[in-house]
Amino acid sequence: MKPRVRIAEARTPDGKLLELYEHDGAHDIVVDRRPLMSSRKHQSEEDLASLVCRGLPSRARVLIGGLGLGFTLRAALDLLPADAEAVQVELIPEVVAWNETRLGHHADHPLQDPRTRVVVDDVRRVIPRYTGALHAVILDVDNGPDPMVADGNAWLYAKEGLRAIHRALVPGGRVAVWSATDDAVFPRTLRRCGFEALGHLSSARPGRKGGRHFVFVGRRR
Repeated sequence: MKPRVRIAEARTPDGKLLELYEHDGAHDIVVDRRPLMSSRKHQSEEDLASLVCRGLPSRARVLIGGLGLGFTLRAALDLLPADAEAVQVELIPEVVAWNETRLGHHADHPLQDPRTRVVVDDVRRVIPRYTGALHAVILDVDNGPDPMVADGNAWLYAKEGLRAIHRALVPGGRVAVWSATDDAVFPRTLRRCGFEALGHLSSARPGRKGGRHFVFVGRRR
């Protein structure tokens, strides 16, 4: 049996240990010894993109919060027009570096696509920079609306963050949010913030809470 080897590590701004492992050609990202994502299973990442990127118009602009192993970005690029732009926001610079070197082949090198613009920053700071300019926002940050791992991320899923997303979207634009739980409150919050809300049950992600995950989709009214 081939060994599982730790090949890189990084620290999140709040001090959590992020580790990159390789085993028999596959890669896993682990945070504080808990599995976060794997190159073996990535249906959840693809679901996030497919629910909001299909059928977008020419020159569409999509913002993705959280790079991971690049599968959401790849799925978005596969659906976007040739003249679109995918703004990939990632907080941890090492994660970008890993995707540029060791991990890029898993998702067919999405960072090399000319439609991709990488922003190394907190997505909470990036979203308010756009006003009526985004056709879709995709968030795979923390555990989703509840429960939080990092308290600061709660802003994204509270009224202030959702209203910032609403302002950043074009009329009819969509937001897709990964969630570890089927949160009954979050769809109501979406509606209060000017969205038409739909919940979408999807496949499991290894290491996340529960047997399945949820993608919440909101459309700006």
